[in-house]
Order: sequence, then C-alpha cells, then structure tokens
Amino acid sequence: MKIIVDTLGADNGEKELLEASIDVYKEKKIQFVFVGDKEKIEPIIKEEIDSNDYEIIDTLEYITNEDDPVRAIRNKKNSSMVLAFNRLNDYDCDGIISCGSTGALLASATFITGRMDNVKRASLAAMIPTLKGSALLIDTGANADVKASYLREFTIMGNVFVKEVYGRQTPSVKLLNIGVESHKGNKLAKETYELLSKEKEIQFDGNIEARDIFMGKADVIVTDGFSGNIALKSAEGMATVLMGLLKKSLGELDIDNNSLYMISKTIKKNLSTFDYKEVGGAPLLGIKKPVYKAHGNSDRRSFYNALIGLTNYVEKDVVSIIKEKLND
Repeated sequence: MKIIVDTLGADNGEKELLEASIDVYKEKKIQFVFVGDKEKIEPIIKEEIDSNDYEIIDTLEYITNEDDPVRAIRNKKNSSMVLAFNRLNDYDCDGIISCGSTGALLASATFITGRMDNVKRASLAAMIPTLKGSALLIDTGANADVKASYLREFTIMGNVFVKEVYGRQTPSVKLLNIGVESHKGNKLAKETYELLSKEKEIQFDGNIEARDIFMGKADVIVTDGFSGNIALKSAEGMATVLMGLLKKSLGELDIDNNSLYMISKTIKKNLSTFDYKEVGGAPLLGIKKPVYKAHGNSDRRSFYNALIGLTNYVEKDVVSIIKEKLND
C-alpha cells in the first residue's frame, strides 16, 4: 500500500503529520509519498522510515483557505495539493490524505482524479461521536445545494463505508429533518424520504431531529452539506461553551484540590468519548481513489487516527464496493 501525505496547509506544521506517519509505518509497513518542504521532511523521517519506502515531492507552495479552490488548482500547478493528486493518479498509489483547504481538496479530487462514473457528487462524510459510539454524518460541507437523487447516492456510499470500515452489518440510516414524522420537512426532505423508503438493501429508519444526532440513534445520518456543516459546527461551538462553563463552575466550588482533581479527571474521562482526535478525519466518498480530509489542526494522535482510517478504507476496497452498489 502506498499513501500520499500532503504535509502543507496544516495549522500545526508538518512535524505532527510526519511523526504520525512514522507511527503508522511501524505498525503497517506501508509506503509513503510526502509532498512538501523536503528540507523539513527528510530530517524527521530518514532515520525512521526505510529509504525504499518513501519518496518526497519537494514544494513550498500550497493552497490557502482564502484562495478560490477551482482557480487555485488551475493557477497553482506546483502547490502541494495539485502535485499530490497528480501523483495519486499514478497506478502505484492507493490513497491520499491532507489537512489543507477542504475546498481545494474537493476541487482537486473532482477535477484531477475524478468522480466515479456513476456518481453525480462526491460527499464529505464525517464520523461523529455519540453516546453509543459513533455515527456517520453525510454530507458535512461538500455540497450546499443538492437533489434528492444526490442524497440517495450519499446514503448508499455512507451505508457501504460504515458496513465495511466499521463492521456494522445492518446500519440504521436516518434522514436529518425538522421532525420525525414522514410528512415533515421541505420538498427536498420529502422527496428524499420517498426515495430512501424504496431502497431494499438499506435499513432506512425514517427521520431524525438535530437534537438526537449525538444520542446514538442512527449509524448513518443523511443531509445536504449546508445543513450538515451547520449541525457539525453548532455542536463544536456548544461543546466549547459547555467546557468553558464546566471549568468556571469547578473554579467556583469550595472544595480541596484533591477533590477538584478527581472531579476534573472524571469529567475529562467521560467527555473523551466526544474527542474529535479519536476519529481524526473524514473520507471524501465518490472519488475514483480513496481520499481523506484530516482536521486542519491535527496533532500527532489525530493524524495517526486519520491515517489508520484511510488505510482501512483502502484495505477494505470500499471504492469498488460503492461502485458495485450504485450500479445495482
């Protein structure tokens, strides 16, 4: 297996990504193609990864979050993202991962590597923490405007991903809506509900409201990228607020330091279930080769988990299975 790592565009720099790559290499002995600043990459990896198991594509240019994604991939031919996807198209490369611009990743995947022949839109699918483990939220920002037929594709792709990568034989699929009743929602929600109700190989269990996303009531939650991104970022913002309030409340308690430490430790342990670093990244489903978007602020642990997710995606040959299911 050969994985391409775009090392530019990460908030914490390339060191965290490279150290995580070394950790994965020691476990799986996979090969890497690192794209980025050779002078910074090589000193970190040369003593840890066999010279036969890596190559470096040297560049200092990358696409920023401020760049227009489509224009950037046309004009920045030597950017790490463009070079990485051009390399992905070679026969010997199996997948790619990047912490860089989500828009640039989507544009590069679509226009350089290309969507599967029977896929109208690629979809960014994020594994989100819940009280009962995790669930796949699809789409989380790649497609703001969709049709019901696109959401059907997202559902099939997400269902395959959860079954193959996470081993859930009969995933419960639900549609994000403003109510659980079948007649609720806008035109898109109603049309999608009707389409999913006809899918024989999917366990469609109706609608789910936003307040129940993190309760563990579904394995796959389907929505458009506009709604999915708002739901995800609202949850992240609320989590930040709650953590701040917890810290403030603990600081106001008139208890000894040992008790304060034990309470803080217990809270931290319980909240660790909702730590994004345990997932690390999200697959871009519908592209001809495996593509993973890692968190922009990934640290070593987060990027390690994202890399493991990508290698599982490759090993399970999810791309081929999605193609097969969409052709049924």
